[in-house]
Amino acid sequence: MGIQNGSISLCRYRLLGGGRRFSLAKLSELIEPHKAGPVKLSGVFKEDLAGWVRPVGLDKVELPLDASWDLTQCQLDDGFLLRMRIEKRKVPATLHALLFKQKMGEHEQKAGKLPPPRERRDVKDQMKRDLMAKALPTIAHVDGFWRDKESELTLFATGKKQRELFEALFSASFAGPLELSLVRMDPPLTGLGEDAWTDSSVASRTFGRLSSTTPWTALAPLAEAYS
Repeated sequence: MGIQNGSISLCRYRLLGGGRRFSLAKLSELIEPHKAGPVKLSGVFKEDLAGWVRPVGLDKVELPLDASWDLTQCQLDDGFLLRMRIEKRKVPATLHALLFKQKMGEHEQKAGKLPPPRERRDVKDQMKRDLMAKALPTIAHVDGFWRDKESELTLFATGKKQRELFEALFSASFAGPLELSLVRMDPPLTGLGEDAWTDSSVASRTFGRLSSTTPWTALAPLAEAYS
């Protein structure tokens, strides 16, 4: 959800491998390819599309929706307010099944038999693509606040799909190109002191102790970042 909705759920992250503040020009360059374009009402074949849009409420003057923008319009206090727009399209399963059944019935009437299994699968897949291209999107926004100098990121949402889309978009836009590791602060990581994140020797001892009680999948990003 967006932070303008009145209720806030938080998910916290640390970014490992940084240590310096990147220039505004560099960050603006990185975000450009991942901005959300105009919403299309047809011809889109993906169930979920995510891209950055300009945060609302930060402009000193009201700008039109199609106005150009960069990270300058996202600056807030000691970081950046990032807004992700999600376009979700879905083909109703009952409609898909009904239309497929009708299609197979028409084929059986003409040919006297159903097509072979592989052809039926191809027809079913193509029918879903055709329906997806006609599906209208539902729009949602998710906000995050990135304190780049402190290597901290707060996501104002906790839903699994929202997290996954935001993590993928942030990684493609910033973490990957800047060679940063994005680590979600799930327990027991939320209880670690600052030294465990900034001092490699402390981190090595801390994560070594945690590995005996915490599933390795939770610590793998940390081990990779400090290796």
